[in-house]
Amino acid sequence: MGTSSDEQSRREAFEIAVWAEGRPDVLGCDSRDLNQEAGVGNTCGGDNTGLPSLGPLAPFGSWQSVAATIMRKTADSARFDQSSTIFDLFRWIVFGNQFTTMPFLTGITGDSRSVSISSLSLSPVISAVTQLVGGLVTLDTLTGIVNSIKKIGQLAVENKGLQEKNSNVHQGVLTVVNGNLRLGRLQTTVQMEYKTGKGYQQLNQHLTVSRLFGNLDYGLCIRNAEILLAWDRQEVDEWVKGASSSPYPPNDSPAWSN
Repeated sequence: MGTSSDEQSRREAFEIAVWAEGRPDVLGCDSRDLNQEAGVGNTCGGDNTGLPSLGPLAPFGSWQSVAATIMRKTADSARFDQSSTIFDLFRWIVFGNQFTTMPFLTGITGDSRSVSISSLSLSPVISAVTQLVGGLVTLDTLTGIVNSIKKIGQLAVENKGLQEKNSNVHQGVLTVVNGNLRLGRLQTTVQMEYKTGKGYQQLNQHLTVSRLFGNLDYGLCIRNAEILLAWDRQEVDEWVKGASSSPYPPNDSPAWSN
């Protein structure tokens, strides 16, 4: 009979394998919608508190790269392309499920805020984000998140489509706080309308900003180093720059302050 530690290792490896496999394709199902688009942004920050030794994960170079690799695997397992603006409802849902069930996280917390916005007033979105993540990230990370959200806003303005569209926003986060490496996501959907001479503008609407955050389980990662090392490695900068909004400047509308 094996020891309890052996049993734990087998169970963890099995759970990771099932999670990494993702969800099968739905045969004959095309869940893309031309009235919808995806806008993705990623940001990384944190304080300078020390993190544990990488041990067998040393080839990654940093725990941030371990986390970025796990984030990439989360998207890959859902077959969700973070560099694309094409919205596929099925992929979007699976991606959310894969993030929620990520076996490498502990202390997972989720919450949401509902706000009202218009083309002249976008500041409620920033207020909601600040309320949701202010206690979970450092000030530099919060600044990076807001900057990234404004980049997604610029992507939505420049991404031409139909008269009306929904911009589905996903914001990924990596941050170090007091020795914890936190992985998180923020999501919302913004309704937009194209107006001649003005371009895309936000409609008057109520929207919900949701968050999900958890701490990276260093011990579980080290125990399953062989599995992680076999995955395609993702450096933090590559993860940030791989998001669809990365090449865009932050949107400079005065509505962000109103």
